Amino acid sequence: MDRTNLPKALLFDFGGVLLNLDEEKTWNGLREILDPAKSGDVWELVFHPFERGEISEDAFFNRLQRRSTTVLQGDLYVRIWNAMLLDLPESRIAMLELLRDSFDLYLLSNTNITHLRKVRLMLEKKGLWTRFESCFKGMFFSHELQMRKPEERIYREVLEIIRMDARDCLFIDDKMENTQAAQATGMQVYTHDPLSEIGLVLPDLLASYKA
Repeated sequence: MDRTNLPKALLFDFGGVLLNLDEEKTWNGLREILDPAKSGDVWELVFHPFERGEISEDAFFNRLQRRSTTVLQGDLYVRIWNAMLLDLPESRIAMLELLRDSFDLYLLSNTNITHLRKVRLMLEKKGLWTRFESCFKGMFFSHELQMRKPEERIYREVLEIIRMDARDCLFIDDKMENTQAAQATGMQVYTHDPLSEIGLVLPDLLASYKA
């Protein structure tokens, strides 16, 4: 790609870019307890509505219980759901602190109240949440916006809120379907490989823009 328009804003995904994830820990745990005969609609009626904030936390876990082979204690479902959340290295916060001197930084995440509470608690215990939060001019979460990536409307909504031309925004996400949808709105995009360290990749990416 010929990069000529240095972005004014960087819009980061959270999990898989800044926050380390192991999604298979959760999916494997759910496969062990969910009844396949009852779970054909789990994405449409459970996961996605929860990410959009269309159902409450209690309703989400109740729907998982009703789709289980055997109904288990609620705290087990919470542990399995949070199992994918690993860590956020302090070095990435330091990276953001440097970047905010040159760019407007924003966060756009498909997440839910349970995961956000857990991650915030994890970072607060290390004294890192305030530092992390202060790096961004705005943090946008799917369950608060009641829309989720890769729906184009979520990108347009964020652009309208931050009053930014799409061409001046670089969106960084680890899922191709999300970057493709953002690109359709006119944003510049970068699809990140979670196996690569964003703190090493991003400086070279930004340096690739022509003055």
